[in-house]
Amino acid sequence: MWQRFVDYLVYDLMGLSPETHLGSAVNFFIYDTVKILFLLSLIIFIVAIIRSYFPPEKTKKILSHKRELAGNFTAALMGTVTPF
Repeated sequence: MWQRFVDYLVYDLMGLSPETHLGSAVNFFIYDTVKILFLLSLIIFIVAIIRSYFPPEKTKKILSHKRELAGNFTAALMGTVTPF
């Protein structure tokens, strides 16, 4: 789906040839930029949903009852799951 749109944009609207290095590079750059922005938006949306159900106060409460090593491990695990 994305690739056909980018092919149309680069090769038809911009008039670049797929056989040239410039055409291939522009196609690759636009395709990857669109794909990365879409995935980043999706990840940020999912993390925002998770954080709305898991507020910082609840995290502090969970970590305050742990010993130092277990608390550090739990905090690292939570930071891995919700990096934002």
